[in-house]
Amino acid sequence: MPASTTPRSALPTKDQIALLPPFEGLDLGRIRLIADDADAEAALQALIGLPVVGFDTESRPTFERGDISDGPHLVQFATLECGWLFQLNTPGCRRAVQALLASRSLVKAGFGLDNDRSQLARSLGGPVHALLDLDGVLRRQGYPKSMGVKTAIALLFGQRFAKSKKIGTSNWAQPRLSESQQRYAANDAYGALRVYLALQAAEPSQPLKEAVEPPATRPPRPAREAAARPPREPRQEPRTTPAAEPLPPAAKPPATALRIHRTVPVLPVHDLDKALRFYVEVLGFAVDGEPRPAGAPGDARRHARVSRAGCVLQLWEPADEDMAGGAAVFLDCDGLVALHAELIARGHAVMRPGVEQAPGGGDLMTVTDPFGNRLRFVQA
Repeated sequence: MPASTTPRSALPTKDQIALLPPFEGLDLGRIRLIADDADAEAALQALIGLPVVGFDTESRPTFERGDISDGPHLVQFATLECGWLFQLNTPGCRRAVQALLASRSLVKAGFGLDNDRSQLARSLGGPVHALLDLDGVLRRQGYPKSMGVKTAIALLFGQRFAKSKKIGTSNWAQPRLSESQQRYAANDAYGALRVYLALQAAEPSQPLKEAVEPPATRPPRPAREAAARPPREPRQEPRTTPAAEPLPPAAKPPATALRIHRTVPVLPVHDLDKALRFYVEVLGFAVDGEPRPAGAPGDARRHARVSRAGCVLQLWEPADEDMAGGAAVFLDCDGLVALHAELIARGHAVMRPGVEQAPGGGDLMTVTDPFGNRLRFVQA
């Protein structure tokens, strides 16, 4: 996203933020506290394939001058559906966090990550890649000074993000975190993810690329080799900045974010090529194999199979007399919130569905393809 050349307006004050309606974060039922190796491995498998997560860390505070924190003691990752809190008190938890931090494809978006990077590198000893400091992104867009998640939420959503200083300075190294600590930690990461998605949706064609990566360093030359070589005249090297890794846009959560439990998969389409473009480019499905003949030998009609997250749909070119109307498919699923955010963030001119209450309870999102077929995603 290009840096803005025009300064933005002043940031909202504390008094102005206090008057805003509350920001709805993750409740305790959507927070996973990872405290043992089995939970850590399951959490790693759920997160490692994602393109982006919200990110933050917490450390036990130090109160005396000269004390050095031995944290972080808690590392938080957040999706739109869940917050994952890793307590770094078992080898399995530490290995899982190391793997997530080392991933170059998983963007970890948060605020004030320079200090987090150094603490993580010192504590865990492994590489840290693809951290995205959202405060830096907002500064490059022309906002007048640094901001945290609380100010960013007020600025972008017009809502009040609750943060308790008492909880923020509590003991994050204790074996059993309180419910208030869990909500505080998870929503710091969740709020960062929501800010990332809002910034990306504002410029869907320009993925955020300001990844925070450490500067490249050259290993020191052995003393004997240095002594054997004559001194060289110093020369001026051009100053360069390490290229940031291209990061995937927030518009494409992976198939693992969506879970389909049941489908009814026969859809009539009068133009298979157009249908395939819609399902692949707009809805993110994949084509399973080449299109095949739909009728007897010599029949020009074809059919193809597309799939995503366990949902398999047959796209069939029927005879004209069979095209009496579009089909309707109910898809019982998990991950509806993430799918809705993905479709909106894609920025498609027409495909901007809403989420409503399903007749039997739960959430319902209806997507209609170019041929009148209705896909009704339902989550209880």
